[in-house]
Amino acid sequence: MSLRIQISDLLSRPGQTRSETASVPLRFEVGDAAIDDEAAVVAVLRSLTDGIIATGTIDTTADLSCTRCLATFGELVDIEFEAIFRTHPDDADEEYPIESGGWIDLEPVVHDEVSLSVPVRPLCKPDCLGLCQSCGTDLNTAPCGGHGDEPDSPFAALKHLFDS
Repeated sequence: MSLRIQISDLLSRPGQTRSETASVPLRFEVGDAAIDDEAAVVAVLRSLTDGIIATGTIDTTADLSCTRCLATFGELVDIEFEAIFRTHPDDADEEYPIESGGWIDLEPVVHDEVSLSVPVRPLCKPDCLGLCQSCGTDLNTAPCGGHGDEPDSPFAALKHLFDS
Protein backbone atom coordinates (compact mmCIF):
# COMPACT_ATOMS: atom_id res chain seq x y z
CA MET A 1 0.00 0.00 0.00
CA SER A 2 1.36 3.40 -0.88
CA LEU A 3 0.92 6.77 0.75
CA ARG A 4 0.29 8.73 -2.45
CA ILE A 5 -0.83 12.34 -2.18
CA GLN A 6 -2.09 14.57 -4.98
CA ILE A 7 -0.07 17.81 -4.98
CA SER A 8 -0.78 19.35 -8.39
CA ASP A 9 -2.64 22.26 -6.71
CA LEU A 10 0.51 23.11 -4.73
CA LEU A 11 2.90 22.92 -7.67
CA SER A 12 1.44 26.00 -9.32
CA ARG A 13 1.62 28.13 -6.13
CA PRO A 14 5.11 28.38 -4.57
CA GLY A 15 4.99 29.05 -0.84
CA GLN A 16 1.56 27.42 -0.39
CA THR A 17 1.28 24.82 2.40
CA ARG A 18 -1.11 22.01 3.23
CA SER A 19 -1.27 19.47 6.06
CA GLU A 20 -1.90 15.76 5.53
CA THR A 21 -2.44 12.93 8.00
CA ALA A 22 -2.45 9.26 7.11
CA SER A 23 -1.38 5.84 8.26
CA VAL A 24 0.55 3.22 6.37
CA PRO A 25 1.19 -0.42 7.35
CA LEU A 26 4.86 -1.27 7.89
CA ARG A 27 6.17 -4.83 7.94
CA PHE A 28 9.91 -5.43 7.88
CA GLU A 29 12.89 -6.51 9.99
CA VAL A 30 16.12 -4.66 10.65
CA GLY A 31 18.70 -6.50 12.78
CA ASP A 32 17.10 -7.29 16.15
CA ALA A 33 14.04 -5.14 15.43
CA ALA A 34 10.79 -6.02 13.73
CA ILE A 35 8.14 -3.55 12.64
CA ASP A 36 4.64 -4.90 12.13
CA ASP A 37 2.40 -1.96 12.86
CA GLU A 38 0.57 1.00 11.38
CA ALA A 39 2.73 4.11 11.13
CA ALA A 40 0.86 7.34 11.84
CA VAL A 41 2.14 10.09 9.56
CA VAL A 42 1.51 13.81 9.97
CA ALA A 43 3.03 15.87 7.16
CA VAL A 44 3.12 19.50 6.13
CA LEU A 45 3.61 19.93 2.40
CA ARG A 46 5.09 23.22 1.22
CA SER A 47 5.39 24.16 -2.42
CA LEU A 48 8.77 25.27 -3.76
CA THR A 49 9.42 26.88 -7.13
CA ASP A 50 10.67 23.52 -8.45
CA GLY A 51 9.06 20.92 -6.18
CA ILE A 52 7.61 20.10 -2.77
CA ILE A 53 9.18 19.85 0.65
CA ALA A 54 7.44 17.51 3.11
CA THR A 55 8.15 17.81 6.84
CA GLY A 56 6.44 16.01 9.67
CA THR A 57 6.40 13.17 12.15
CA ILE A 58 6.06 9.40 12.02
CA ASP A 59 4.87 7.36 15.01
CA THR A 60 4.96 3.57 15.17
CA THR A 61 5.96 0.73 17.49
CA ALA A 62 8.99 -1.50 17.04
CA ASP A 63 9.27 -4.99 18.53
CA LEU A 64 12.86 -5.26 19.75
CA SER A 65 15.01 -8.07 21.12
CA CYS A 66 17.58 -7.07 23.77
CA THR A 67 21.09 -7.88 22.58
CA ARG A 68 22.23 -8.75 26.13
CA CYS A 69 19.39 -10.81 27.66
CA LEU A 70 17.30 -11.64 24.55
CA ALA A 71 14.09 -10.31 26.16
CA THR A 72 11.57 -8.95 23.68
CA PHE A 73 9.93 -5.58 24.27
CA GLY A 74 8.05 -2.91 22.37
CA GLU A 75 9.34 0.62 21.94
CA LEU A 76 7.61 3.66 20.52
CA VAL A 77 9.46 5.08 17.53
CA ASP A 78 8.78 8.80 17.11
CA ILE A 79 10.59 10.36 14.15
CA GLU A 80 10.74 13.79 12.58
CA PHE A 81 11.40 13.81 8.84
CA GLU A 82 12.03 16.15 5.94
CA ALA A 83 11.93 15.07 2.30
CA ILE A 84 12.24 16.97 -0.97
CA PHE A 85 10.24 15.95 -4.04
CA ARG A 86 11.12 17.25 -7.50
CA THR A 87 9.88 16.50 -11.00
CA HIS A 88 13.48 15.78 -12.03
CA PRO A 89 15.47 14.95 -8.86
CA ASP A 90 19.04 16.28 -8.89
CA ASP A 91 20.26 13.66 -6.42
CA ALA A 92 18.45 10.30 -6.43
CA ASP A 93 19.79 9.50 -2.93
CA GLU A 94 18.54 12.75 -1.36
CA GLU A 95 15.40 13.62 -3.33
CA TYR A 96 12.26 11.78 -4.33
CA PRO A 97 10.43 12.06 -7.67
CA ILE A 98 7.10 13.75 -8.30
CA GLU A 99 5.10 11.22 -10.28
CA SER A 100 3.26 12.14 -13.47
CA GLY A 101 -0.10 13.70 -12.77
CA GLY A 102 1.24 15.57 -9.74
CA TRP A 103 1.50 12.79 -7.17
CA ILE A 104 4.07 12.17 -4.43
CA ASP A 105 4.47 8.93 -2.50
CA LEU A 106 5.49 9.30 1.16
CA GLU A 107 5.71 5.54 1.79
CA PRO A 108 9.39 5.25 0.73
CA VAL A 109 10.20 8.20 3.01
CA VAL A 110 8.37 6.55 5.93
CA HIS A 111 10.08 3.20 5.29
CA ASP A 112 13.54 4.79 5.03
CA GLU A 113 13.14 6.96 8.13
CA VAL A 114 11.75 4.19 10.33
CA SER A 115 14.36 1.63 9.25
CA LEU A 116 17.14 4.13 10.01
CA SER A 117 15.67 5.06 13.41
CA VAL A 118 15.35 1.67 15.08
CA PRO A 119 18.30 0.91 17.39
CA VAL A 120 21.03 -1.30 15.95
CA ARG A 121 21.81 -2.87 19.35
CA PRO A 122 18.61 -2.54 21.40
CA LEU A 123 18.74 -2.87 25.18
CA CYS A 124 15.69 -3.61 27.34
CA LYS A 125 17.12 -1.17 29.92
CA PRO A 126 20.42 0.73 30.07
CA ASP A 127 21.79 -1.37 32.95
CA CYS A 128 20.79 -4.78 31.54
CA LEU A 129 23.09 -7.47 32.99
CA GLY A 130 22.53 -9.95 30.17
CA LEU A 131 22.88 -13.73 30.38
CA CYS A 132 25.45 -15.84 32.21
CA GLN A 133 28.00 -17.00 29.66
CA SER A 134 28.21 -20.45 31.23
CA CYS A 135 24.64 -21.47 32.04
CA GLY A 136 22.47 -18.88 30.27
CA THR A 137 20.69 -17.60 33.40
CA ASP A 138 19.09 -14.18 32.95
CA LEU A 139 21.15 -12.13 35.40
CA ASN A 140 18.44 -9.45 35.55
CA THR A 141 15.99 -11.84 37.25
CA ALA A 142 18.22 -14.14 39.32
CA PRO A 143 21.88 -14.23 40.30
CA CYS A 144 23.92 -17.06 38.86
CA GLY A 145 24.81 -19.77 41.40
CA GLY A 146 28.40 -20.13 40.24
CA HIS A 147 30.02 -22.81 38.15
CA GLY A 148 32.69 -24.68 40.12
CA ASP A 149 36.16 -25.10 38.66
CA GLU A 150 36.80 -23.98 35.15
CA PRO A 151 37.74 -26.76 32.74
CA ASP A 152 41.41 -27.28 31.93
CA SER A 153 42.55 -24.95 29.27
CA PRO A 154 45.74 -24.88 27.26
CA PHE A 155 46.11 -21.32 28.59
CA ALA A 156 45.68 -22.23 32.29
CA ALA A 157 49.40 -21.76 32.93
CA LEU A 158 49.10 -18.11 31.88
CA LYS A 159 46.31 -17.39 34.38
CA HIS A 160 48.69 -16.28 37.14
CA LEU A 161 51.34 -14.70 34.92
CA PHE A 162 50.75 -11.14 36.11
CA ASP A 163 49.89 -11.85 39.76
CA SER A 164 52.12 -9.93 42.20
